[in-house]
Amino acid sequence: MSTKKNILWFGAVFILILSVITFVFIPTSRASGKNGTPVFGKWNGKPIEYAQGSYFNRQVQAISNQMQSQGQEVNQYSYYQIMQTAFNSSVIRLAVLDELNKVGFKIPQSSVNKNLVKYYLDSNGKYSAKQYQSTPESDRNTYRMTMTEELTAERYTDDFFGRQSGIYGLKTSSKETDLIKTMSSPERSFNYVSFATTKYPESETIAYGKANPALFIKHNLSIITVDTEAVAKKVADTLAKKKISFEDAVTTYSTRTKTDAAGKLTDSFRNDLNSLFSDAKDLETVLALKPGEISKIVKAGSTFVIVRCDAAPVDPDFTNTAVIAAVTTYMNTNERGKIEDYFMAKAKEFSGVARTSGFDAAVKAAGLEKKTTTAFGINFGNLNIMAPIPFDKYPEFESAQKSESFFKTAFGMAPTDISDPILLGSNVVVLQVAEEKAADPQILEMAPQFYGYYASSWSQQSMSAVFLKSKKLEDNFMTTYLKYFLN
Repeated sequence: MSTKKNILWFGAVFILILSVITFVFIPTSRASGKNGTPVFGKWNGKPIEYAQGSYFNRQVQAISNQMQSQGQEVNQYSYYQIMQTAFNSSVIRLAVLDELNKVGFKIPQSSVNKNLVKYYLDSNGKYSAKQYQSTPESDRNTYRMTMTEELTAERYTDDFFGRQSGIYGLKTSSKETDLIKTMSSPERSFNYVSFATTKYPESETIAYGKANPALFIKHNLSIITVDTEAVAKKVADTLAKKKISFEDAVTTYSTRTKTDAAGKLTDSFRNDLNSLFSDAKDLETVLALKPGEISKIVKAGSTFVIVRCDAAPVDPDFTNTAVIAAVTTYMNTNERGKIEDYFMAKAKEFSGVARTSGFDAAVKAAGLEKKTTTAFGINFGNLNIMAPIPFDKYPEFESAQKSESFFKTAFGMAPTDISDPILLGSNVVVLQVAEEKAADPQILEMAPQFYGYYASSWSQQSMSAVFLKSKKLEDNFMTTYLKYFLN
């Protein structure tokens, strides 16, 4: 689907999406009950119950009905998602009411009375005293309690987020929407070549290993790992008195962390030992062991360890694939910068040739592949309100969406320039502007409206995240769902 179709389609359904978001915060007017089970959690000590008529229950029903009205099936998987959404909505609802209660806000009874009229209408849509009198008092009380809560919560969301019309809530500035238009147009597509850092030459890997051979000496060790010093002392004493063999001690006591079933240390190159035994004295103790010797108790992170040297260390053989793989792993973890510098230098060399002889000629001379992206604007974060960076088709650009240096380079260069190398995740790219064009005017015209909707949505998501990560929330959703709905 094209960018324009994506955005126009989005415009058609966005109001429906917003109605779901709003529904999360502003509950519907239906009967509500208390004292139900199961309890999925608590907010500030108040239970979040899945009971008939509860807000949680009403949210589940409303979301289910909405899905079905859109032709979607409510099955076991989707019901889990519905329940999770309804639970989150319930947390936010209780949090909002809690916030308003702390400041002493009370909804005026006149507002409650006005909104209760809809429950007592006759067939002509007019208020009926007879209808009111015939409604059981328990129902009237339920309506009033629910409406009071709903109007209270509505006041909070209106004050913070407002509506499309009205004086309350968050507003977007025309300066913001002007900025979005400026970022959206002009759009650029790019020719590019990429250098994958995952293709670091084996010859360079071997060269690094040969320059640092001590890191890749292979040690032959077995270890007993236990969680407490008291157990470690017991094991050490038992081994010293020869009441148990080292092998039996592994079987009886060891947690076998970082070992195979027999207690053999699985990652035992010198660089592995440097990481495992971070205390210099403990590392020195291990390295000093002779074949057959057993160490005193040493620390490996938070665990207590007894080490046995099974054989003398072996110098690295850089024709061995296991040793080369170990060097590769080490470099990817500890020498990432060296690998990136190698490819940045290659890309810089390419860029220089391209500026002299042309992009296509440089591609051919280097034996690389030229690719061309679709057009996009300065879409930091890859938002739907602008043409996206097409990293689904061009995965080299996945990291570009949040790279300030990428956008500065890509949109700061002249249309005839060849870029300097840009590091994007595990790739280095060199760019050439393929085309610069104005964005679709219809999209630019609609952008301010979309941005206003998005701004409200982002703000609501931020508020939700604050409440859902609060220490006031006791979240037992998963365990309760498994207990009551999947047994």
